[in-house]
Amino acid sequence: MDAITGLDQASLLETQKILSSAKDRLEAILSKGTLTEPSFVELVAIYDNVAYVFLYLESNEQWVDYRPLLPYRDAFFRDDALDEKLLTMCRRLTCRDADLEECRRAYVEHLGAKRAADPASAQQLEQLREQAKELVQRGQADQLALLERLGARVDAGTADTIAYTLISTTPDAARRSKLSDAMTTLRDKRLGSLVETIDRMIAVRRETSRRKGFPTVLAETLQRCDIADEDARAMADSYLAAAIEEHVSLERDICGLIGDVGSPTDHFGHYVRRLQGEVSVPLFDLRACLDFLYQVAERVFGLTMRQIPDASPHVVTVVASRDDEPIGYINFDLWDSGRKRAANTTSGIRNRVDWENIVQLPIAYISCRFHRWPDGRDLITFQNVHSLFHEFGHAVNHILIRKRLPTLSGLDYLPLERIEDLSMWTEKWVYHPDFLDHLRLSAEERAGMRFCQKVKILEYRRTHVDRAVTSALDLAVHGSQAGGLREAFHGLDERFGISRYCSLGDFPVYFAWPMINANPGATFAYTRSAAVAASWFGPVLDRHLTDLNPADFDSTFTACFDFDVSSSKPDIRSIFAFYDDVLGRQPG
Repeated sequence: MDAITGLDQASLLETQKILSSAKDRLEAILSKGTLTEPSFVELVAIYDNVAYVFLYLESNEQWVDYRPLLPYRDAFFRDDALDEKLLTMCRRLTCRDADLEECRRAYVEHLGAKRAADPASAQQLEQLREQAKELVQRGQADQLALLERLGARVDAGTADTIAYTLISTTPDAARRSKLSDAMTTLRDKRLGSLVETIDRMIAVRRETSRRKGFPTVLAETLQRCDIADEDARAMADSYLAAAIEEHVSLERDICGLIGDVGSPTDHFGHYVRRLQGEVSVPLFDLRACLDFLYQVAERVFGLTMRQIPDASPHVVTVVASRDDEPIGYINFDLWDSGRKRAANTTSGIRNRVDWENIVQLPIAYISCRFHRWPDGRDLITFQNVHSLFHEFGHAVNHILIRKRLPTLSGLDYLPLERIEDLSMWTEKWVYHPDFLDHLRLSAEERAGMRFCQKVKILEYRRTHVDRAVTSALDLAVHGSQAGGLREAFHGLDERFGISRYCSLGDFPVYFAWPMINANPGATFAYTRSAAVAASWFGPVLDRHLTDLNPADFDSTFTACFDFDVSSSKPDIRSIFAFYDDVLGRQPG
């Protein structure tokens, strides 16, 4: 059962054989009429494998026409009669093995929820989300039209990125302010309709949760968390208060360099350009970055990473081993080849199975959108490096999780508030002195690297208020039985005076994003993970990677790998203390 690492993209014949064999084996299991513990384990493993196959194919759709295989997807996942049969057989089974019985119950719950799902509500939410996205896109189109009239190339990025570049390169402060105001006016041209659409989405979620017996949407979401409502709200409030302090400090720094301006953060890009001066920003060798990550995996987690032969021209497959025994695979799909991918992501696409004689290893799939350098060298930007380190943390997390449930990836099995703990910790290695030394940069490149680190930290300072207000709004609207986005914003303004630093129009777009749609109310999880990761990584800054030992971290990451461990309640200010520490270590 452990043969799947890469798939034949040329003919799909081998892939078809895998799917056909899996379907035959599933039918043979179901033909018995009853399940045993071994056949239940095998059934779940079959579904994991088939899900992996289609995720792999969907991620490589530019290279593979897999439409002839779609009937297999329907046969496994879109057959109501099959789901009903699976549900009946799983209900009749009782497992003596306690962990296996927990898995069986979870699978029964999954199948029952799938059968009881309200397709009308789901369809209504999707229609409203598409309506919200269309309103946002119309505003962006208006912005692009303005930028084009001003002479900007509008095929070079999004409206936000193009405007950022144009504003940052404009020497006159008054013109920068005027352009920023114009962009905001165009964005908010349809704000009333957008807020109304978001409020309708919130109302649909509230009604759906009420039908399930939950008092609020947040109460339903917190069923997947190990954090109480009051703790989540306390973290959100603490973060917002500290974010405002950071924002005020950044405004002072901006005005100190470029002079007094009405809304200092509107001039952030120009401020960064002034800071850069003559410093050149370097690119980084992908292989060197991966090699460093492999060293981190070895010194911290006791893992060795070895690339294995793969026929794919753009996917690097690595086997992770411990004590010379393979324990999982990571597929790195890093280059943007024109495929439609919304963001850099890591999917736990096949889970570990280790029960009696049924064994398969987990697979993590890192999907990014890096652009190849024109001369063919595998060079990436600092932002790419940061994303790669973050996603690598997710992949290691998936491989090392100790308990698993069927139909869920290893990452999803953790409580929601812990999913980002390890990835946010791993991303912080971009600030470690040993990473800079590992890259063997010239003096000029080292200066450029330090500037990149500083800008990344400044970007966090610039967006702290947006992140904090988004989290607080998410909790407010999904943790109550009435009221919409506008009322929640005004409530926060009365408590924290947020309208001095942001406006209502900054936030509706976030409520059409996948995170809030999938886990309404749980945006606070990012804040908690950021604080946890910062508190864990601070002490590592003073140690060399070669001096680290996996035994040093035996207790550090327990909550990342064991569902039953309780979630900690970190000091939110550790987020800011970590970045202040990094900046304080830079020369000059």
